[in-house]
Amino acid sequence: MDKQEREPEDRLILDDVTKQLATTLQLLSGDPDEAAERAFAAIGIDTRAEAELLHEIAAAGPLAHPDRFEQSHRLAMRALEVLDRDGWKHPKLRPLGPLGGLAAAAVELVTRTIVRGYVAQVVRALSRLYARREAQSQTLTADRRMLARARIQTDRLSIGFKGGGLPLPTVLIGGAAVPVLASVARQAGALKGAGTIVLVAAGILLALVFAALAWVLLQGAGLAHRRIHVALAPSLAALYETIGHAGHPPRDQSEAIAAAAIILTAIAWFVVPVAIALAATFL
Repeated sequence: MDKQEREPEDRLILDDVTKQLATTLQLLSGDPDEAAERAFAAIGIDTRAEAELLHEIAAAGPLAHPDRFEQSHRLAMRALEVLDRDGWKHPKLRPLGPLGGLAAAAVELVTRTIVRGYVAQVVRALSRLYARREAQSQTLTADRRMLARARIQTDRLSIGFKGGGLPLPTVLIGGAAVPVLASVARQAGALKGAGTIVLVAAGILLALVFAALAWVLLQGAGLAHRRIHVALAPSLAALYETIGHAGHPPRDQSEAIAAAAIILTAIAWFVVPVAIALAATFL
């Protein structure tokens, strides 16, 4: 009798949470849509997003495939090294005559910036992920030792993989178009009759500069995305699979750079001509 009376006092919230997660894991097996309906009926989960959250929490173990984790970790580290060292070199461009060497160097600069920035981003993400999974591991287990070693290694690598930024923010470069044209227009106004010619020449030059910059950014972003997809994406996907329930690997910045290139193209071919026309009307 005394034992039965003590049992409610010995029961912890942890027991209820563990039981609920076990129930959730069982309910969420099978077809995702049917699983969400079963979870709603049994434990009050009313959206698939909430069901996925509980499914991630209920996943057993810090590593989905601990026997393959170290192999996939080593492969990813090797891919990171190769991509950081060689993934931005030798862009394949159309023949550009005497400007070919300059164009290749400019594209390499953009590609190297995106690639090395992504490598640094991946290393930081893996370091955080390893630290979190290490904290979830039981003390003195093989999983904890493997994760601790991997976390220490990525922490050390973060010193060498620092990435880098472009020399100038591309959006700010594009935003400078109108102020530059306004300044040119004021100077051209002092020239009276020749002012319109000076303004048009400056506008054409500015449009060509922006068009060239947009082309370099677009080529560099495309090359970086391809090199990342070829050299690192498969190894990184394999690593995340062996870790399990870790979401998706980080995304590179090539899409953002490509968007900046499109903005610069629009400035070159639409904003600059309109600004020239407006400025010319006041001369």
